[in-house]
Amino acid sequence: MQDNFILILFIAFLATYSTRLLPFLFLKKKTESKNLLFIQQNMPLAIMIILVFYTFYSYDLSSFEGFFALFLSCIFVIFLHIIFKSALLSIVFGIFFYMLCIRII
Repeated sequence: MQDNFILILFIAFLATYSTRLLPFLFLKKKTESKNLLFIQQNMPLAIMIILVFYTFYSYDLSSFEGFFALFLSCIFVIFLHIIFKSALLSIVFGIFFYMLCIRII
């Protein structure tokens, strides 16, 4: 039983590692296309826009307190993103600021 477990674990390791390694080996001499560069440059902005629409779609805006906290948080995230141009920083501190707003308001 123990031998089977180790064999299965090793096969799972090889399968996972090969899926990570093979694209680098096969595609290292390929040049990047213009379409791929465009997607790479604009994907963070597209993801942020999708998250904003998803948030506003699923949020109940009938209470003033909830709307005010959401509005302040959106302004704060836009401000952070303009200043620092970091999606990760904007998301993390935006969540923190929103949680702070809904606790205070």
